[in-house]
Amino acid sequence: MNSPVAFKATYSDFKLVKTRAVVQVIFEVPLADSNEVLDILGGMPNAANERWFGIAPLREPITDAPEGKQSKNWRELLPSAQAGIRCAEPIFWAFLREEMNMREEGSADNAASFVRAHCKVNSRAHFNSNPAAKAVWQSLDNQFQAWKAIQL
Repeated sequence: MNSPVAFKATYSDFKLVKTRAVVQVIFEVPLADSNEVLDILGGMPNAANERWFGIAPLREPITDAPEGKQSKNWRELLPSAQAGIRCAEPIFWAFLREEMNMREEGSADNAASFVRAHCKVNSRAHFNSNPAAKAVWQSLDNQFQAWKAIQL
């Protein structure tokens, strides 16, 4: 019997680790598959024994998303959730720096601070209840989407 040598996962997050000059690319697998995944990966990570792996996109459509992860249309998300997602995207940081004159270095925290200041709120949760803040957020996001379309 052949043992599996690969597993399927969903791309979940991207995180900059400035102190080590690397990025963390985070993939998620269903909890039920975790033992199989750890077997394929050779157990838990060990900093003293780095191992390299190849990552490739699947060319077939995947219909079974991990439990609890349901894909929603962007417009169906609350504005506060949209802002949280955008502020984690490095391309959004570039937009804020290039087009909106954000002076701080690109990071999720700096993007979130800039967006809150730009929309004149203390918390992005206010986008859900404050029509003026919601309108400013939507305008900013629309500008970003237009800018991004030109960049790609």
